[in-house]
Amino acid sequence: MTGVDVHAHVLAEDTVAVTGAGYRPFAAPVGDYLRHLGAVGLSRGVLVNPSAYGQDHTVLLAALRAHPDRLRGVAVLPSTVESSTVEELHAAGVRAVRVQDRLAGGLPVAELPAWLPRLAELGWHAEVWTDLAEHGDTVLAAVESARVPVLLDHLGNLPPGDEGTATLLRLLDAGPCWVTLSGAYRLAPGLAEAGAAARLADRVAAVLDAAPDRVVWGSDWPYVAPPGPVPAAADHRAVLDAWLPDPRVRERVLQDNPAVLYDWG
Repeated sequence: MTGVDVHAHVLAEDTVAVTGAGYRPFAAPVGDYLRHLGAVGLSRGVLVNPSAYGQDHTVLLAALRAHPDRLRGVAVLPSTVESSTVEELHAAGVRAVRVQDRLAGGLPVAELPAWLPRLAELGWHAEVWTDLAEHGDTVLAAVESARVPVLLDHLGNLPPGDEGTATLLRLLDAGPCWVTLSGAYRLAPGLAEAGAAARLADRVAAVLDAAPDRVVWGSDWPYVAPPGPVPAAADHRAVLDAWLPDPRVRERVLQDNPAVLYDWG
């Protein structure tokens, strides 16, 4: 295993989107994703069910079943879902549930505490993408419960700066909180804002210093509903070189940590 991209999506053109979806599904097949992985220099990936599909996992399941040795999945399901559905998803390689309220089709943050007991039984974790200024108390309570790992997408979805970094560090200190190094292009589109790239790099360094065994990396391919320019494979490689210059730290973030979180032996 050369490394894991823990955050990507696959879509099929002309498939039906949920009402109010933030984007129309387009062609982003699993074969293209695997080529993207190769271009970045990684061997495995984690596919998150796209918000445009809501709780329809048809495209996700097809991809996972076609490449069980290389892919894991993250589902979008209510905490009341039938056990038979959960068992089907687990058998296909799903190892987490995503709670997100940034785009239509996600789960409300109120589902996070409701999911914790079932996640603990399954050995899954919770993936969260929300406004921590609005829902920080709910997320903190989930972390402090220590029931399951809570993974924060896209560097906590917090703008570059000291305040956002301090919020992340408080959550990392509170319990089994994890952070995905991803979505820089969402936090500072094009990184055109003066100093944004440096502030994000400072946040990455602080997170790695605080919890090196609870940090993973994701590309966010194929960049649905982007706020600005999106990265190419060469950009990802450059960011990995800048953020993870130490070979041992890089190995931990790209290999050791995701192997634990996504149940890869």
